[in-house]
Amino acid sequence: MTTSPIIPDDPAKEIGKILKRIRFDRDLTLDNVAAMTGVSKTMLGQIERGVSVPTISVLWKIAKGLQISLSTLLNEPPQQYQAVDILKDLQPIYDENNNMILYNIFPFNPLSGFEYFYIILQPGTKHHSDAHRNIAEEYVIVTEGTLTLQVEQQTFTLTAPAKINFRANADHYYINNTDKPVIFQNIMKY
Repeated sequence: MTTSPIIPDDPAKEIGKILKRIRFDRDLTLDNVAAMTGVSKTMLGQIERGVSVPTISVLWKIAKGLQISLSTLLNEPPQQYQAVDILKDLQPIYDENNNMILYNIFPFNPLSGFEYFYIILQPGTKHHSDAHRNIAEEYVIVTEGTLTLQVEQQTFTLTAPAKINFRANADHYYINNTDKPVIFQNIMKY
């Protein structure tokens, strides 16, 4: 017997509801959140109203500024004991140019202390990730293609199957210099 996966509502509306709830719970104004996150008051208002779907970069800024996990904003339902087709059953998040596609596979759980992402990086993409204050380490597993990773002044070339882990307290870049998509998993350990 197979069970249907739990499909969340429209992600724009859900993220907005969660952001608004967090803001109200902390007695913060849109101006306060804008100052904490570096995301404009206008954009935050649009996200809260569900009229704008934030990009990966914007979500990271909000999560970092509010010192919460990315999964908190995504509010993914638990998927225990259910087979889930990642590409069909989960809602993706895109970067500004739709060149990085992120699936939140295992949302943050305070008991495990990590969250797990499945990421597709399109050809010719360079994605900048700011230093993470609340993430101790990132674990990257390349399962398809060749990923170039820059951490501070070091550059690593990872051709599948390959892995690397690094402290996430420095700016880093995920780069696909090839003409084929790169697929990798990213585990964020808090």
